[in-house]
Amino acid sequence: MVTEVPDIGRAVLQRAQSLSPRMRQIRRSLHQAPELSEHEFATTAYLADRIAELNLTPQYAGGRRGVWADIDGGAPLPGRRVAMRGDIDALPLQTQLEACYASQTAGVMHACGHDAHATMVWGATAILKQMRDAGELPTTFASRSIFQPAEETSTGGIHMIDAGALQEVHCAIALHVDPSRNVGTFGFRDLAFTAGCDVFEMELTGKAGHGARPHLTGDTVGAAAAWIHEVYSRLPRSHDARDPIVVNVGQIQAGAAANIVPAKVSLGGTVRTLSIAAAEHAKDQIDRISQSLQLRYPVGAKVTYSRHTPPVINDPLINAAFRIAAGRIVGEENVHQIDQPSMGAEDFAFFGSKVPAAMMRIGVAGIEIGQQPLHTPTFDIDEAALPYGAAALALAAIDLR
Repeated sequence: MVTEVPDIGRAVLQRAQSLSPRMRQIRRSLHQAPELSEHEFATTAYLADRIAELNLTPQYAGGRRGVWADIDGGAPLPGRRVAMRGDIDALPLQTQLEACYASQTAGVMHACGHDAHATMVWGATAILKQMRDAGELPTTFASRSIFQPAEETSTGGIHMIDAGALQEVHCAIALHVDPSRNVGTFGFRDLAFTAGCDVFEMELTGKAGHGARPHLTGDTVGAAAAWIHEVYSRLPRSHDARDPIVVNVGQIQAGAAANIVPAKVSLGGTVRTLSIAAAEHAKDQIDRISQSLQLRYPVGAKVTYSRHTPPVINDPLINAAFRIAAGRIVGEENVHQIDQPSMGAEDFAFFGSKVPAAMMRIGVAGIEIGQQPLHTPTFDIDEAALPYGAAALALAAIDLR
């Protein structure tokens, strides 16, 4: 008599489906009590308790912001541990969600799905712990579940790396919710996945004066307008369009009265690129434009960069294993190629700068939820996506051991 060997993908998904009610509870608890970047103390403590309920030992990052937990098959190989990462911070946004689990914190909500990301990593952890206890994992298996703070400010990845979260890790995987995709589907892309982002501040200073006599002033507002126009027109046309540069000025602060030419104008914005070469080119051009501005206007111009996030570059081998694992969970026909990278930035890039890594998108649009855009006050997900994400992470971790 031949004993049928169960398909591990089906077994993992069954475990995930059985954990679905608990994952819904965890996701809703996180959604009700969001915390901003750099302040995720209660969220970290809550997730540490959820780790402990699996009879695993939580390991805290510095300041008890961020936590991780390890699962070993018994005889792990040195330096061969798969990291599964979920971010945990929320956005400064007042919720308009009409649901029993809506945010209870004024002006703060999970509008980017980080509550779901953390929940899916917890679900994958629970699956792997059950399998280890049942003797279903290879003895060489080793995973690490990382719950990372401060993704929105691009400081959390470095915070966790500095705390040792990637020690003994040889690769990392992560999911990001995608409200443009239906539940039960995934999106994948090799190499450039999201853009790098540099946040800049530009300060123009000059002689203040009466609005009736701008010729006697530094004309700082006119200089700022000229600088914005030239940056917007020059950067995209001075570099290969197949390696895009996207620049945006999102803040302008100037003046206290309509009839005064101010002594200072401050601008804030971002430069987004898909390569280091494009980023360096953009900075060089901005510097040249700023220097030339001072020759045409009686102003001082100073540009500083306050934050940098590198692009997410998906490792093809790690990405292939992740894609195949997702296909075994939902069917290969439901795992779709992403044709173009996103020009949004993602803090997971810091993990990818240290170890081979891959991120995929998971569909969260359902019949009742619909497509609710990220970073909006009505953002929500169809929670039926949670077990699919947890199962894909767990199966990929097994395959990448």
